Amino acid sequence: MRPRNQQGQICKRGQNWMLRYHEDRIVDGSVKRVRTLKVLAPYSAYPYKVNQTNDQVRSALRRKIAAILAGVNEQSSCENTLTLGEFIVQRYFPRLDQRLLIPAGNALHIEPSTIEGYRDIWRVHVEKHPAANVQIHNFTAKDGQQFIESLPQQLSHKTHLRIKNFLRGVFTYAITNGDLTTNPMEHTKVGGRTIKGGTEGMTLRQKKIRASNEHSYTLEEVADMLDKLPEPGRTVIALAAFTGLTRSELRGLKWADYDGRTINVQRKIWMQHLGAPKTTARLASVPMVPVLKTILQKYKTDFPAGADEWIFRGEKLMRPLDLDNLSRRDIPQYINGAWFGWHAFRRGLGTRLNEAGVDDKTIQSILRHANVSTTQAYYILPDQKRAEAGLKKFAKTLRTKYGIT
Repeated sequence: MRPRNQQGQICKRGQNWMLRYHEDRIVDGSVKRVRTLKVLAPYSAYPYKVNQTNDQVRSALRRKIAAILAGVNEQSSCENTLTLGEFIVQRYFPRLDQRLLIPAGNALHIEPSTIEGYRDIWRVHVEKHPAANVQIHNFTAKDGQQFIESLPQQLSHKTHLRIKNFLRGVFTYAITNGDLTTNPMEHTKVGGRTIKGGTEGMTLRQKKIRASNEHSYTLEEVADMLDKLPEPGRTVIALAAFTGLTRSELRGLKWADYDGRTINVQRKIWMQHLGAPKTTARLASVPMVPVLKTILQKYKTDFPAGADEWIFRGEKLMRPLDLDNLSRRDIPQYINGAWFGWHAFRRGLGTRLNEAGVDDKTIQSILRHANVSTTQAYYILPDQKRAEAGLKKFAKTLRTKYGIT
C-alpha cells in the first residue's frame, strides 16, 4: 500500500460526531483498504452547524483525531528517509497525542501542557533550523552538538536542557520504533547562562518571564492585593497565597472539594483540558488557616452555589473561571502592574514558611511535592535581607561570646 497521511472526514451520524477514514485490513487472505467510522463525541457536546468541513469540530477534537489516525498514517518501509523535522511532525507528535489519551496515573500518560511546551520548542528552536533537514538515520552526535551550540547563549542553562531533552525524547522514540539503534543526543553537552546576569539582549517578553520565574510574593504584596482587588480576584488570590494551589488546580475546584476544614484537590483544568492531579502527592488534603475559612465562607455567601458547582466560575456560562483572562485584564490595573504570575504565590508560600522556621519536609507536605528536593530547589527562594540579618546576628555572637570584633 502507498504511504498516506489522511486527515479524515468529520460527519454527523445520529446523535454523534464521527470520523471517517480508510485503513488496511486483511480480507480473505489479502490486504484491502476499507472505509471506517469511529465515534468522536456526542453532538450535544459540540452542537455546531453541520457543514462540509466542520472545522470547529476538527479544531476542538484535534488531539483525539490525531491519536486515532496516528496508527493509520504510519509510513511505508521507505520512512527511514524521513528528515528529523518530518519525523517529529508525522510520527512523534501523533504519538504524544496518543499518550495524552492514556489516563493520568499511568506512566505513559503525558500532560497537555507538556505537549504544548514541546510544540513551542519545535516552533521556536527546531523547525527552521538546518538540523531539521537532516535525515533522521544520518543524524549524528556531532549534528546534535552543533545544534546545541547554535542556540542563543543568553538563554538559561535550564532552557538548553529542556531543548536537548525534547530531541532526546524524539530519538528515543525513533529507537523504540526501530528507526535507529543509538541516540545521538545522549553524548551532547549543553550550554546556556548559569549565572544570573543582566537583561541585555533579552526581549521584553523574556524579561517579564525571567522576573516572574524569580519572584515570590511577600505577605505585604498579598495583603495589598486582598485590600484592592474586587471579587472574584480577591478570593482566588487568597486561596493561591495561603494554600499554594496551582492555577490549574484553582480552576478545577468545586464546593464539594471543601469540607470546611480542608480542600481535597480532585482535578485540574489546563486550558480546555480537565484531568486528574499531576501526581499522587497532589491528592493530599490542603489545610485551611482560619482567615482563609472566613474569606471562603464570605465568598460563598455572596456567590451562592451548589456542592457540585465550580467555586470560581464565569457569570454567563457558569464554566470554570479563566484565570489567564483575570490576570491579564483585571488584576494588574488594581495593583499598578506589580504582577508576577500565579506560580509566584506558590513560591511565596514556600519561602515565607521557611522564613517562619517551618522545616522543609513540612513545607513539602503543604505544597504536595513528591520530593523534598523540588521544594528546596525551586520553592524556597533566598532572601537578601534575611541573609544580612543572619550575618549581623553571627557577628554579634562572635563579639559577645568570643570577644572577636
